[in-house]
Amino acid sequence: MPLNLGNLTTGDKWTIFWLSANFYIHFGWELSLLHMFDYLQWGGWSRFNVFAQAFNSYGKYDRRYRLEPPDENGSNIDKVVLAVEVPAGIVDGALCCFWLNGILNNTWYRYPAQLTVSALHAFGTLVFWMDEVFPGYMSWFKGKGWKWTNTDGPKSIHWWWAFIGTNAVWFVVPLLYCRSALNNMRPALEALVKVSSVLGPPA
Repeated sequence: MPLNLGNLTTGDKWTIFWLSANFYIHFGWELSLLHMFDYLQWGGWSRFNVFAQAFNSYGKYDRRYRLEPPDENGSNIDKVVLAVEVPAGIVDGALCCFWLNGILNNTWYRYPAQLTVSALHAFGTLVFWMDEVFPGYMSWFKGKGWKWTNTDGPKSIHWWWAFIGTNAVWFVVPLLYCRSALNNMRPALEALVKVSSVLGPPA
């Protein structure tokens, strides 16, 4: 039975707020990379273009978003960033739609969608971080010292608020939603296990 909007819990309302941020990131920021990957080469790109301006501003602290000169493909965005963000815009964005519909219409797939997309958010953020961390680790492992390639490292305040802080939101909050989804799915899954143990596996 569809959920009456007036009956939304405080948690549901906060989740819808979180999903609104997701829609901006996935359908705006990430999918715009499909045609804005060369944004610094437009010859006078407008500062009123909110996405290009965001890439340019963030790229001051994470140079993967502000490659100058562009790479061999003519992109001002690093290929690993594109490989992580564009598929996330498509897959995670679609899953967020299912999650929202699950909340509004009280569907069976609400918590499976919540768990799946939240796990993907956390994993994608981890990959995003490790692309910068692992080159430093490999350099250190080879005895060449730890070298940061695209950021200025922990000695810079910008590393903490931009590279770690703004991205930590997409790691910590999704993990909390993963826990919430598992807690809500647990009674039904445990009941299924008990029924299966009594009736045996399906033929």
